Amino acid sequence: MRKGLALLIALILTALSAAACGSAEEPDTQPVVVETDVPEPPVTMPPAEGPKEQDGPDEPAEPAEPLKDDYSLPFEGMRPMAVMIDNEGTRVLPQGGLDKAQIVYEVIVEGGLTRLMPVFWGTEPEMIGPVRSARHYFLDFSMEYDAIYVHYGGSPQAGEEIKKFKQHEIDGMYLGPDVFWDLTNDRRNWQDSYTSMEKLKKHAEKKKFHNMAEVKFPFTYNEACKDVVPGGDNASVVTLKYPSMTSKYEYDSTSGMYKRFRYGKEHMERVTGKQLTAKNIIVLYVQNWDIKGDYAGRQDMKTTGSGNGFLISCGKAVKIKWSKESRSAQTKYTYENGDPLVLNRGQTWIQIMPLNAKVTME
Repeated sequence: MRKGLALLIALILTALSAAACGSAEEPDTQPVVVETDVPEPPVTMPPAEGPKEQDGPDEPAEPAEPLKDDYSLPFEGMRPMAVMIDNEGTRVLPQGGLDKAQIVYEVIVEGGLTRLMPVFWGTEPEMIGPVRSARHYFLDFSMEYDAIYVHYGGSPQAGEEIKKFKQHEIDGMYLGPDVFWDLTNDRRNWQDSYTSMEKLKKHAEKKKFHNMAEVKFPFTYNEACKDVVPGGDNASVVTLKYPSMTSKYEYDSTSGMYKRFRYGKEHMERVTGKQLTAKNIIVLYVQNWDIKGDYAGRQDMKTTGSGNGFLISCGKAVKIKWSKESRSAQTKYTYENGDPLVLNRGQTWIQIMPLNAKVTME
């Protein structure tokens, strides 16, 4: 009986002693757990970590005021998305989302083919794609608008320069179906990856990318076709020949729009099932060349300096000039007399053409 009582007392004393020891050790171990599990705030991370770091403000800025229409100006405070779109062959067709962009670039890539880069301000396309890999000189155009650069993988040059210019990017190579999805189950099909503006915006918010554009929209719009190119040459049919493909536009005087053709066929949009159209076509002649030693024949391009081109709208074309002070600066577009370019209200396609490319207008 006494042995049992003594044993019980001993056990109680042991438990009390262990509890006291545990309380004494807790303050020493707790800081270690905090330091291990909670990273330093994003602003203190070194630049070497790359552009995916959350280097925007801790508190997201107030959202920009919605557009009254897709071409309301100015796009004050609204940060755009610039997305790389595959344009190789017929397996990519029909592409999605191009009709919702205010500006679409068509630029030469390896093999004499082209890749597209639509730039979206405030529109909400539900399917954008097929999203394709980055090329470094496309940054020269996306940086003009302080755009978030969206792509799926990329060339070695693009990877280096995204870090060099500290660009905010959304890269499908490292993201799952919460941002990108595939239309097929074929792992060998690199031409079937899609995203949506809703998914891109959610990911940008998660990364705390700033949502207020740091530059202004570089163009102004007219309200009527008659104001844009007085005295211009006829341009009812426009044919642009890249080394390995041809783009074509035909003017519809009823709608005041140019219907777009690709490989000789109507260029259709996936969601609407309608033919793509353009209100304005800007042609810029730019020097390009093969990168020495690049096994894939990738291109480089001189986007700085100055050059010539055309503005085509409402069935007319006029010669223009362009200039760009640095790779990240905005391109300045002027008429031959030096006055700033004015566009008609509507979608604009910017065709970046090699110096020796053939452009015909009739």
